[in-house]
Amino acid sequence: MLPPIENENALLLRVADGDRAAYSMLYRQYYPRLYNFVFFFCQSKEDAEEVIQECLLKVWERRHTLIGIRSFEQYLFRMAKNRLLDVTRRRLTGNRVAEVVAGSSPETENLVDNEVLFNQYHRIALDALAQLSDKKKTIFLMSAQQDMSLDEIAAALGVSRAAVKKHLYAAIRQMKDHLKDHADWGLILVFLMTL
Repeated sequence: MLPPIENENALLLRVADGDRAAYSMLYRQYYPRLYNFVFFFCQSKEDAEEVIQECLLKVWERRHTLIGIRSFEQYLFRMAKNRLLDVTRRRLTGNRVAEVVAGSSPETENLVDNEVLFNQYHRIALDALAQLSDKKKTIFLMSAQQDMSLDEIAAALGVSRAAVKKHLYAAIRQMKDHLKDHADWGLILVFLMTL
């Protein structure tokens, strides 16, 4: 992981002015963390790279708006979350259309209302998260939402790296098991970003 940028606001001002070198620094700083975040939810290298490229391209295209942003990190990760939701919606709709075309569901059946479906997924994700012990939940959220490494989590909680790894993997395994029983766990995990 690269060290944090000393004066991110000054860097953002340079990007807003069209400084490509400053943009390149911003790109190199956020790409690895953004990739880990996006890949965790979509589990596809191609989809992760597409989402990240689109987000970082939008940053350049909208560079003049960077001046008014309080937290670039939150801005960028929110953009990635929204793009992931778009990809997920497109995949869900595509799957339903394919079922109708293939005749695996009645032609009169309407396509799934995305808002209702996403509300159901969100509820299932919250239920899966609620079933974790407090320690597992804390470690999972620190990893998934805050993009903290095992060492960073261990230092923050005052426990060993091995303990963090054990709890994180147990949390992921428990959530996958719950989500497999109730819905497509890969799609559900996207909603954990909105907690």
